[in-house]
This record gives sequence, structure tokens and C-alpha cells, in this order.
Amino acid sequence: MCGRYTLKTPVERLSEKFQLPEIIPLKPRYNIAPSQAVAVVRLLPEDTERKPAMLRWGLLPAWVKDSAKVQQPINAKAETAAEKPMFRDAFKRRRCLVPADGFYEWKQEGGRKQPVYIHMKDGEPFAIAGLWERWEGQDGQVIESCTLLTTEPNDLLAPVHNRMPVILDPKDYEQWLDPGLQEADGVKPLLRPYPPEAMTYFPVNLRVNNPRHDDVLCIEPLPQPRTPHG
Repeated sequence: MCGRYTLKTPVERLSEKFQLPEIIPLKPRYNIAPSQAVAVVRLLPEDTERKPAMLRWGLLPAWVKDSAKVQQPINAKAETAAEKPMFRDAFKRRRCLVPADGFYEWKQEGGRKQPVYIHMKDGEPFAIAGLWERWEGQDGQVIESCTLLTTEPNDLLAPVHNRMPVILDPKDYEQWLDPGLQEADGVKPLLRPYPPEAMTYFPVNLRVNNPRHDDVLCIEPLPQPRTPHG
């Protein structure tokens, strides 16, 4: 599961990291939530360069008749997405990168769930593997949307949750985005747990539980309990 994440890296750094010829104006986000517009990077068949776009988080497939009567999943299992009717066409033809620099998960501690903020030790942004769709209603309304792929957790995150987002190795970005690569076997090996030694996390306060809270306080570490002396 990946239901909240951050993207606060300056746009110039994102443009460099993801090899974007143009910069999309973005403000720092500390609590990105489902149904909101999120930044993605994609390579369309007619293009030679990657382009950024803002898509709604929650996948709405093109074949859906009534958008109000279908579930719009924010996550898809990497192990089965290529075969599931909801995701298989997007998996074949419409893959994207979802830039992030951290994400939240909720760790069960006794009778409560403690939010933790997970990020790279070096603080660098990364790409979550995503799928996107373009839906057009009978009234001409167009909705472009996306979902994030998840996989089994690595050793660091296994005690926190039983799933984690698929974080792609930068060397695999080109292969994942390639619109001409439509065989699932050509990209499935890229969808694996990220090396745990590159990641870390710390507990944060319950502020992140409310998606209306979107500020730096969401990623403020909880004070560590003092150890008694003597």
C-alpha cells in the first residue's frame, strides 16, 4: 500500500534527475493524497523526449462507461497488474514514473497505528513505477489518471507494512518508459523491492492523517524519548 507521499524537491533538481526538457511548475508537497493531481513523467509514442504531466491519482480506465460507478484504485500489485483487466492495457502501453522524495506508512503499535516517514538516506528524489490512463466521457470530459505499483516490502519495511511502492532504479527508467516495449516479461524484472540499505524512516505525528495538512510539520520527526541516567 502507498497512500500518501511527498514531493518537495526543487523543480530544477527534478528536471535534472528525470531528464526533462521542460520544467513543470510545482510547489512543495508534504502530504500528497489520493484523488489529487500528481506529477508524473511519461514518454508518449509520438514523442522523442520525456514530458511531465499532472494526472489524477486513482486509475480510471478508458473502457469505463460511468466514472461514478467504478472503483478507481490508487495502487496496483506489481505481481498481477499485467494480467488484471483493470490494469493490463496500461501496463502494456502507458507506463510512467511518479517522482517522490518520501512516503508514509502506518505501523501497528499495540492498539494504534503510528505514521512513519520513509525516504532515501541521501535525501534524493526517486521514481515510483506508475501506470496511467486517459478516459473520455460522453460529454467530452477528459480525465487522465494514474496508479502506483506496489510490491513485497524489503527487510527494512517488512516490520512496518506488508507492501511497499515499487521504486525503480534510475538505470531502468528508460526501459520502463519505453512505449515500444509492450511485453510484460520485458519490464516485470524491474518491479522488485528497493535495497533496504539505501532507505531509512522515522515516526512522525498524527498530523499526516488529515490530507488537509500539507506542510513541513508533516515530516517533523517525533521527539525521541529520553533515557534515564544513573
